[in-house]
Amino acid sequence: MADNDPPEDALNTLRRRVAEARGESAPAAPPPQSPASLAMRFGGEFGAAIIVGALLGYGADVFLHTSPWGLLIGLMLGFAAGIVNIVRVARAYSQAHPVDPNTPSVQDDEED
Repeated sequence: MADNDPPEDALNTLRRRVAEARGESAPAAPPPQSPASLAMRFGGEFGAAIIVGALLGYGADVFLHTSPWGLLIGLMLGFAAGIVNIVRVARAYSQAHPVDPNTPSVQDDEED
């Protein structure tokens, strides 16, 4: 392992060497996510962003003496950050689990 390797390449090289020493062919893939765990992750990402935004807004209110405005702005920014987090997680899940193009489509009842 050379000293000029980027940290990620050095880490991958180390993982490969450890797997070879253990007699494994490759590092184990993470287990697939269930729909319930994915929903919990969506809720956790969204809730955490709102709570962090509200706490930062409240902290700004305490230090700047701008009673409701910091909290309101913090809640709005937390909501926006939560939406961005949900879109990021959904996009990553969609790329990891693409839809089969041979899957038959389901017709909507209102289109009749």
